[in-house]
Amino acid sequence: MRIIYFIILTCFIVSSCHSQTENKGMNNMEESKLNLSLLFYPSRITKDVVYSIDIINDDLLIKTNRRAGNKEYRGKITDTQSTEIKQKVSALTEKYDRSELFAFGAWGCILKVDNQVYYIDNYFRFTPRREIKGMQPLPSTPEEIKQLIDYIVGLSPIPIILFSFS
Repeated sequence: MRIIYFIILTCFIVSSCHSQTENKGMNNMEESKLNLSLLFYPSRITKDVVYSIDIINDDLLIKTNRRAGNKEYRGKITDTQSTEIKQKVSALTEKYDRSELFAFGAWGCILKVDNQVYYIDNYFRFTPRREIKGMQPLPSTPEEIKQLIDYIVGLSPIPIILFSFS
């Protein structure tokens, strides 16, 4: 009789430990989920988002407003792309706020990770800014932000064209 109780107790302990291991694995998966937004808008007019790219887990949603043709794309990202994005996000060391910069005809950009703004710039360009004689050069986009934005924009089948507003 003792042997039967011992066997039942052992089975109970083993199954209890196994379910705890599964729960830990599920928690690790929960922690590694993606929630990322990239927004492009006319400088200082954050409510007029022309292009938005959202990545939630493996879902990719790209929207454009009427200025860019009212387009929408829904798709999936691969595990490789998800891993690449997570690596680039983990390289972000600090938040960058360049919302004080402004120029007519320029673009603004907001990068949000887990609903926290990591980068905001009201004078954003994909190409390097030129130094204008007699003026101080504008600060350039940090390399880790530039790489992440370039990678995310590269996922879009809808062309992201930052045209002039003037």
